[in-house]
Amino acid sequence: MDEQKKMAQIPESVANVVADGDAILVLSGFSGSPETPIGLRVSTHALSLASPAFKNTFATATPPTNADGGAAQPTIVNLLDEDADAIYILVNILHLRNDKLPAHLPPSGLRRLAILAQKYACVVAAGRATVHWFDRLYFNTSTTTNSAEIWSMIEAAYLFDEATFFARFTTSWIFKQSLHTKQIPLATTAETQKLALMLAERQSQAQILLRRDIDMLADSCAFTFSKDKVHYIDYAPGLSPDPDEGRQAVTCPVDSEGAKEYLGALRDAKIWPSLVWGDYKPRSSNSALQDLTISDVVERVKAFREPEYDDCDKCEFCEDVRLTFIETLQSKREEQEKRLWGLCLDCFKAGMAKGSGECRVEHAKGAL
Repeated sequence: MDEQKKMAQIPESVANVVADGDAILVLSGFSGSPETPIGLRVSTHALSLASPAFKNTFATATPPTNADGGAAQPTIVNLLDEDADAIYILVNILHLRNDKLPAHLPPSGLRRLAILAQKYACVVAAGRATVHWFDRLYFNTSTTTNSAEIWSMIEAAYLFDEATFFARFTTSWIFKQSLHTKQIPLATTAETQKLALMLAERQSQAQILLRRDIDMLADSCAFTFSKDKVHYIDYAPGLSPDPDEGRQAVTCPVDSEGAKEYLGALRDAKIWPSLVWGDYKPRSSNSALQDLTISDVVERVKAFREPEYDDCDKCEFCEDVRLTFIETLQSKREEQEKRLWGLCLDCFKAGMAKGSGECRVEHAKGAL
């Protein structure tokens, strides 16, 4: 504390967050000029209302004495070890100075702001001001956004308790992951280490769910090849034509031909079998080759078009493989559209799978 008092001097450059502020926060300098200390003139009342941590800091700070009996001098608080850029944004939020806030923040900047808000116990006070930054980052997320940037957004959403953006960003992270390997993101805080492990586990679950979806599509065709589904024309499965009728027994081809048509279309679309998932493709202008992602296969299912197949020759004992396949395809598309591929913030913080009605983000019961 004595060392801090000794170093607590008003810098030559002081920016007014509020012109009549009664305290000056001394920072080491912004990212553009890190070697130039700068002071921020703030209101101890405003910061103390929003942050108990700031309130404690001001309570222990001693304002400089004024031997001349002039106007009261501002309290000087040394924050040389803090992230100056994040402090600047945070105190402007807490003073409701929206006019001084940047139009957008990069993922790393939003994460650093979230870490600072946690440290100064003002997440609730600062959180609402961050929504437009989260929103802009989400709608600017593209195929070129790397997993590390999305992870920064996830950490920020977690620390700011933003349930909707947490679900969106964790889904974006899952979609960018490989179909074949598991990645554990690098946590930047001890609090998010467990989150990193859970997200990696969720990736494994997403891989399993996707394989199950594709298996069910294939099964809607493959079941027609089973022995108990094979039948003669106009005869139920398991029955043979009456030999007294004097006609040759002919196996009904409609089911098997339709099944082959749809299975072939799935393979042409590189959806089934999983062997076709092992391909690699260009993903950027420099033709860098990357592994197929979960999103790639989800998009293939979404873009799949039913092949033309005429099943007018089917008899009354056919399984109507065309209708079964179409219904299964539509069902899987709807499930994938509604599925929470990422994590639910409320469930994660509760440490258990809650009912969808108890969470801020709607999702199926049991899906974190």
